[in-house]
Order: sequence, then C-alpha cells, then structure tokens
Amino acid sequence: MISQSGRQALSAMQVLAQHNGRRFLTVRQISQRIGASPHTLARVVLRLTAAGLTDTLRGPGGGVRLAKAAQQITLLEVVQAVDGPRVFERCVVGLGPCNEVHPCPLHSLWSQCRQQLWHLLAQTTLEGLLTPQTSINKPSEK
Repeated sequence: MISQSGRQALSAMQVLAQHNGRRFLTVRQISQRIGASPHTLARVVLRLTAAGLTDTLRGPGGGVRLAKAAQQITLLEVVQAVDGPRVFERCVVGLGPCNEVHPCPLHSLWSQCRQQLWHLLAQTTLEGLLTPQTSINKPSEK
C-alpha cells in the first residue's frame, strides 16, 4: 500500500523530528540512520521539500530539516507527498481499476482497512511518533 519511498519518508521525517527540526542533517546522515540508499533518499527529500514539509540548504552546514514543527505535520501529509494524493485509492492487490463499480475480490474488506489507515495517518503527527502511546502499545486492562 505505502511504497518503499513512502516508508523511507516516514522514517526520515521521524529522524528529523527527533532533532527538533532545527538542525540540518545531511541526506547521508539520515540514510545511515534509516538504512536507505542516499541516492533514493535524496529523491524522497525532493518530494518532501516540494510539498513544503522540509527545508534544504546546500553547502557546508547544509542538509535537510523540518519546514514546520513536528506537531504540525501529519503522517498522511508525508505519505501523500511521496506516494501522491491518491495513494489510498489504489487496488490493494494491484489490479487495474478497483472501485465500487468494478471491485477487486478484496475491495469491500480493503475499503474498511483503507479508511482506518487514512484516519490513523491523518490524526498522527510526527510528534506523536516521538512519544510512546501507552494506550496503543499496551493491551487494555479489564
């Protein structure tokens, strides 16, 4: 569903958020931390910058940083910046047109999952990735 580039974007943005978005980090530094190719990550950063989510600075002391505060950037914005605004409209099994008129075999199940994932990403900010969510990580006590 979310591409490898989309996942790398989420990881890179988390690294930038950990540095409070103030300090510029090089693409190489980020790529080493997330285990990505610097070349591939540079293309991802270009998309994030075009979407207004990161700032870049060339030259000594340059690199990449968050363009706004971590609490103002949702995970949905990051994914859509890299994978496109229609990322949640794609067929989960990779078939051609998949919609209410021409559904794939998993369309009805996928539509529910897609909605839940969209809401989760829309409601979670980069700041949310930095603080453990005890209600999500731990089973509820009854």
